[in-house]
Amino acid sequence: MRRVAVTGLGSVSALGENTATAWSNLMNGVCGIAEETISEPGLEGMDFSLPLARIKDDPVPKLRERFGPRQINSVDPFANLAAVATAEALADAGIEIGNPALRDAAILYATTSGGLVTLNQEYNQLFIKRRSSLHPLTVPRIMGSAGVSHISILFGIQGLAYALSSACASSAHAVSEGMHLIRSGRADMVITGGSDASLTYGSLRAWESLQALSPTACRPFSAERDGTAVGEGAATLILEDMESAQKRGARIYAEIAGSGATSDAAHITKPNAERAAAAVKAAHRDAGLDVNEPILLSAHGTGTILNDRTEAEVFRNVYGDSLNHNRVIATKSSHGHMLGATGAMEFLLAILAIYKKQAPAILNYIRPDEECRLPLVLKAEGIDFRAAMSTSFAFGGLNCALVAKLV
Repeated sequence: MRRVAVTGLGSVSALGENTATAWSNLMNGVCGIAEETISEPGLEGMDFSLPLARIKDDPVPKLRERFGPRQINSVDPFANLAAVATAEALADAGIEIGNPALRDAAILYATTSGGLVTLNQEYNQLFIKRRSSLHPLTVPRIMGSAGVSHISILFGIQGLAYALSSACASSAHAVSEGMHLIRSGRADMVITGGSDASLTYGSLRAWESLQALSPTACRPFSAERDGTAVGEGAATLILEDMESAQKRGARIYAEIAGSGATSDAAHITKPNAERAAAAVKAAHRDAGLDVNEPILLSAHGTGTILNDRTEAEVFRNVYGDSLNHNRVIATKSSHGHMLGATGAMEFLLAILAIYKKQAPAILNYIRPDEECRLPLVLKAEGIDFRAAMSTSFAFGGLNCALVAKLV
């Protein structure tokens, strides 16, 4: 079985327009979440406020400068965010457009929501302004595979390419399937990750109705936590066959050593600790990593009452007495819940944590919750783990766990 190397990382989020900025802000305790007033043209008097994790500096002008306006202006923001993260990841991996390996690469890229900015704009035109004609690119802009096609077009990638969607486990599943593509010999290089741009009036009203959003802050595993904060952005990982990466002298951040995935077959929003634990155990088996070996745990950690309680139960179930040898981080407290990008973003940051031997703090923590007693990182600290686990437990009972090991 072929081994899988991570050779390039790219991201854009409320923490920064690139990974270096995001990492610096993360380690310095900067929170990308801030309260916003959300309004919609034509719905005056129906404004509302929420803490959101919005990208501060629009990265798309630089993308437009590089590739020209025609293709960049033809897609929804979620597709352009995918392209921004991918451009950084390819540069980080030292792979240029025109490289035959890139031409033949596969793209497995995820989204939860697709082109919601476009959908919101066009619905406004149709239902509020009562215009019968919509933009001719509405359909290709909103389709979930638009990000994949955009990456393919911009970077000249002609291999297998498709989109994945499994709620907030989407990009974790994409990374997992990318690993399996390389292991099986179906691809030598995979561009994988996820993106979402869904901070629209309609989408946020829907999240508000679900009663999953915090009116204050995202505070994973803390007493008095009261919900999550929705964010936006993208995260891309370049995966390569380990032998090929070593031959070309690539920097290797880590090996993707294993993954596990399960379904709850139970409830559309309520997590199931037994099936989530099964995914974590499966990832350990796949990675050949004993559950008693010390590991950095990058938690799904949404900051909701039920999710955090369930995830704490999962970790106690899987690790038992060995849990205290581990450390738990939860970066949604910094970059928000990035939906289709969040699994890849959290795995990316977990890889950087073990690579740089630093663990970022969980922000906004108030005091312990007895049901969430875990070895939490509450102040940034030095660490020395050889492996990291990232967990994604999504609506619909779709679970994915990823394991990275230092090489």
